[in-house]
Amino acid sequence: MTDTQFCYCCRVHHPKDQMRLFATRHGERWRCLRSIEAAFGQRGERDAFGRRQTAINRAAAQRAAEHARHADRALLGG
Repeated sequence: MTDTQFCYCCRVHHPKDQMRLFATRHGERWRCLRSIEAAFGQRGERDAFGRRQTAINRAAAQRAAEHARHADRALLGG
């Protein structure tokens, strides 16, 4: 069994001791303490955290898409 849990906010795995179940309108989801604490900060700090996390998530998605494109080309012999 793995010692990590996937955080739906950060979209990465964290150690289980840094994770908590967090109630959302779609049910309970695992979320890291860092993101939970950031949500309870001042509005400016919370917004800055959200912008940083969005940039991190967007960059990860772009890397994954680029990796998939390279894999497709390799399979097609291109």
